[in-house]
Amino acid sequence: MLIRKFALVSLLCSSSFFISNAQAGAFAVHLTLTGESLGIIAQNYRISVDAISSANDFDDLTIQPNQIIKVPYLIATGGLAELAPSPPIGFLSHTLKSGETLSDLASQYGISIEAIIGANPDISSLDFLPIGLELLIPPEAGLVVTINSTQQLDAVLNDYGLSPKRIVKANSFISPAQLTRSTMIFLPGIKPTASLDRLAKVREDEHRYIWPVHGRITSYFGRRNLGMGTSNFHGAIDIAAPLGTAVGASRSGIIIYASWSKQGYGNLVKIRHNDGTETRYAHLSKIKVVVGQQIRQADTVGLIGSTGLSTGPHLHFEIREHNKTVDPLLLLSK
Repeated sequence: MLIRKFALVSLLCSSSFFISNAQAGAFAVHLTLTGESLGIIAQNYRISVDAISSANDFDDLTIQPNQIIKVPYLIATGGLAELAPSPPIGFLSHTLKSGETLSDLASQYGISIEAIIGANPDISSLDFLPIGLELLIPPEAGLVVTINSTQQLDAVLNDYGLSPKRIVKANSFISPAQLTRSTMIFLPGIKPTASLDRLAKVREDEHRYIWPVHGRITSYFGRRNLGMGTSNFHGAIDIAAPLGTAVGASRSGIIIYASWSKQGYGNLVKIRHNDGTETRYAHLSKIKVVVGQQIRQADTVGLIGSTGLSTGPHLHFEIREHNKTVDPLLLLSK
């Protein structure tokens, strides 16, 4: 872990962070960089996202560049030395190498990405994990939790509707009474819902707009020649793809239109996003959503078609900010 320390001077003179000199509740002050997420910062300081969120009274996990964040110093520097808890029986360990992705690991070990997340519920990102990160590889899908007492275990089992017998078998205990402080417990078959939801939000922060479909761009944003000395302004990009190919939502949001359009779009879907921006998906052969439906990034909104004013199967993809069209190629994740 690379930590840059500076003298105790004015915060305005520091490009990274300084350490407060208070013993009780001491903290580091971190100045966020472009591309950093709260999960990445927590991982760099070897503390939890919850610890940073609590220290800053965050309502959500979204951060911006050049934002000042307090990092609990005693937690970040480790406090009293403790041994890291051992992984559950049957788990493997994999150190992430350059170029490796969660998809690569899922294929290599014959498990799902969801299973990897369940074994590593505190990872900071789905797509931008640091080289050298040690990931646990589970024997099956489930959720790993850290338990500090039999009372806490009882509460967890009650929350997830699991029997002590099943947990004893999955973790090779003789009895739950064998639990010690900070014991990692594997809950087989439990979906890591909270981590999946958090990582979905992180991914959307990392990839504000994603490609709704992959294919050849047949018409770019801007003025285009229609022949015979005529032209018009094309406020979108056209992406050619086979008829019936699934079209995904570029961002999460709410469906505000899902019907036939009389303006040449053919079957059209409009999504309004939390910041008021809008994306449009036109010429669909089939619409797979309804007005008022909440949709997540990459969820299917319809199928590639050639309805409306169209000369072949393709997607007309449009982004509108403040009700003005914007070139999607300036905003789409690479």
